[in-house]
Amino acid sequence: MRKRGIAYKLFLIHILLFASIFIIQIVFQSTYFEPYYINTKKQNMEEFARTIESKINNHEPTDTINQYITQISENNNAIISVIDDQLQHHYGSSLNNNYTQFVVRTKDNKEYNIIDDFLSIDYKEINEKDIFSIDGLLMDDKESLVLPKKIKMGTRVLEPTEISTIFFEGFTNDNDMMNQQPKPITIEGKVISKPTESKSFTAQKNVLIQEMFVMMNRKEEQTFNNQIYTVRDTQTDINNLVLTKKVEGTDLVIFAVTSLQSVDEVIGNLNQYYIILFVFTMIIVILIAIIFSKTLSKPLVKMSTIANQIANQNFSEKYIVKSKDELGQMGKALNKISTNLEQKITELVHANEKLAQDYELQLKLKEKEKEFVANVSHELKTPLTVINGYIKGIKNGVYEQNDLKYCDVILDEVDRMTEMVQEMLDISRLESPIYQLTESTFDLWHTFLKVYDKFKTMADEKGLQVLFEIDEEAYVNGDIKRIEQVITNLFVNAVKYTPKHNRINIKIVYLEGFNKYMFKIKNENISIPYDEIEQIWDPFYRVEKSRSKEFGGSGLGLAIVKQILERHHSSFGVNNTENGVEFYFDLRAVSTDYLNY
Repeated sequence: MRKRGIAYKLFLIHILLFASIFIIQIVFQSTYFEPYYINTKKQNMEEFARTIESKINNHEPTDTINQYITQISENNNAIISVIDDQLQHHYGSSLNNNYTQFVVRTKDNKEYNIIDDFLSIDYKEINEKDIFSIDGLLMDDKESLVLPKKIKMGTRVLEPTEISTIFFEGFTNDNDMMNQQPKPITIEGKVISKPTESKSFTAQKNVLIQEMFVMMNRKEEQTFNNQIYTVRDTQTDINNLVLTKKVEGTDLVIFAVTSLQSVDEVIGNLNQYYIILFVFTMIIVILIAIIFSKTLSKPLVKMSTIANQIANQNFSEKYIVKSKDELGQMGKALNKISTNLEQKITELVHANEKLAQDYELQLKLKEKEKEFVANVSHELKTPLTVINGYIKGIKNGVYEQNDLKYCDVILDEVDRMTEMVQEMLDISRLESPIYQLTESTFDLWHTFLKVYDKFKTMADEKGLQVLFEIDEEAYVNGDIKRIEQVITNLFVNAVKYTPKHNRINIKIVYLEGFNKYMFKIKNENISIPYDEIEQIWDPFYRVEKSRSKEFGGSGLGLAIVKQILERHHSSFGVNNTENGVEFYFDLRAVSTDYLNY
């Protein structure tokens, strides 16, 4: 079974939430709207009935009471009438001669007023071309007022319900009305004028008339109950609330009728409307849910992908924060976790590499230490053996005690051991972490010339030509004694290893881009095997393996040079040239503007 993603879950939650709200709304509306609507109507009727009773008992002016009744009648779509026990009108709507009518003109241009209080005609559907055929009774002396018994509108036939006699109560005292025998009449024509009153007003008026007629039939009983009850109008098929309330201390009765419209029909239409609305809204909600769920889930999916990459130690991808909400803060936190974790892992890797390097270095140092001890033992063994042999020879009479040349040999070997011990002490001091250079500003050329003066005789004995050309002073910063030691070792090596009657070239070059001076010493007609170039800086290493006295030395000179130059953070090295070997090193140049001459 395929795993459901967060986008699908968010989408489903939105759809279910919307559908639940919509269904709950429809259920509550269908169940509770009608009782709520009717109860609200009843409360309003009771409220304005109490107010009318209060105004009557307070003997407020008739105009004030009628104005109030008119206002609440308009606001509540109601008809209110206050009558006495003889059905005589006192306040509110007067029902006498208050009938609804429309006007029909016949072909002979005679106009008739048609009473429409007991018919159900939708005047919106009537136009000037429609022909009406009416059978009815003439109700006035002018023969213009018709009470219809049957109306034909095209194929539609309308017949009024049973007409209440109370409708004619007002006609008996009206001079416009006929005597007791209305004339039958049949007319045919077109509607030229429509009623201004609404059908609902007419229906409510008829309900009020019918209820008054019921009271008239019970007149002898004189019982008036304070109540609100429902009456269904047979013409409009609409329920009406009817209120009867006896005014305390008087013989007046408040009659009020308000239409409930058709609550069931309204709710039914609303339900149909909600079904259509539900379909269209569901489509919109689905689209919004898809967009919203993907918009919300996309950063979560992205962060999940990045988190999996972090779990696999891949820190290359970072979450792009586009918002300042909780998702944005989570993305920032994830990026921070990724960065910190990457940094810590990198530090651990470097630490492990450093430990591995340190371990390898320790192994090498141990090997070098063993080699160093072996070399020292070997180097000391030879002079000690020579000294021991000569002393025994002198002691045993092999050599003459007064022959100074044997003493000179012994002294040479002692000097050789002394020099070796001094050089080993130098290396030890230079390797010490607490050793500090004594830095100052000095002229590199002057330092070289000082060394050259010491060992010029040594070069002349081999017939070597030392070439150098001083263009300018070369002031540098460093430990002058140690740099003098470096130049001494390099120059002595050059003299020792350069074949007789060859040249040694000395150069000091200014490196403008680096603000440094580079010292170069090159000897001719000699080279170093390429596989041994890196090893010549090691203690006791000699290119010439025979360790003959011709080349002398202990093999510590270049090791001392390396230690001193590393302390100065200098670049140094050795290269084989076309016809020789060149050693070089550099030192930081110093401006001479502040020097006093």
